[in-house]
Amino acid sequence: MRLIISTCDKYINVLEAVKYTMDKFEVTNFDVTVLGFKPPNFDMGTWEFVSLGEDKGVRNFSNDITPFFNTFDDEYFILTTDDYVMTSRFNHEFFREITEFIKEVPNFGRMFLMNVKRDFYGNGNGGLYGSSSVIKSFGDYHIAELNQISQYRLSLQHSIWKTSYFKKYLTPNLSPWDWERRDSAKHDGAAILLPIDNYVISAGHVMIKGNVSSNWHESIFGEATLDEGDIKIINDIFKKHGMM
Repeated sequence: MRLIISTCDKYINVLEAVKYTMDKFEVTNFDVTVLGFKPPNFDMGTWEFVSLGEDKGVRNFSNDITPFFNTFDDEYFILTTDDYVMTSRFNHEFFREITEFIKEVPNFGRMFLMNVKRDFYGNGNGGLYGSSSVIKSFGDYHIAELNQISQYRLSLQHSIWKTSYFKKYLTPNLSPWDWERRDSAKHDGAAILLPIDNYVISAGHVMIKGNVSSNWHESIFGEATLDEGDIKIINDIFKKHGMM
């Protein structure tokens, strides 16, 4: 499955830290494609860089990525953004279970890969993402489906997307925030799934309002943090690129 990372000129070199953590935590069996503008000034190894032309700002997000997806026909892909560093091992076992399960879901649209606490997904009675119900159990952990009126059905955080579903909402003149906040995905009949009591990816959010966050090394849902050695290595990366 292809893993696609969306970036911009302002944050392109944050990707060196992202790549360091992905290599460390064994995200090595994916074809990684970076969608950006100016190429990075570090060694990307086997990662493929695709230039989208001139960076005209976040308001042009959907316009910029459309030409790439017009010719992209894989059935599924993973999408993430440029400013999340991994904070623990990629859960390959759960990922394999997910990828086998979604093939059985005829109306599958998207599967969130990060740890979503109960305060966020609700327990049948709401939450930030709206209420959800378990549709697949693996014993101690589960896959749930959001209800059709939930918020953030189109969240751009780490997820598996069915390409045809993603393209359905690839409309012009959307920033990433406009993309996520739309209500058009409510009642669309698609299955938007999320993990319960398990996760595939744990990640810390690096950039907040244009600056490096003070707790970038801690996962946003609190389940993991990088060790001191990795923090030092990544801080040195940030300093090299003038971010600290």
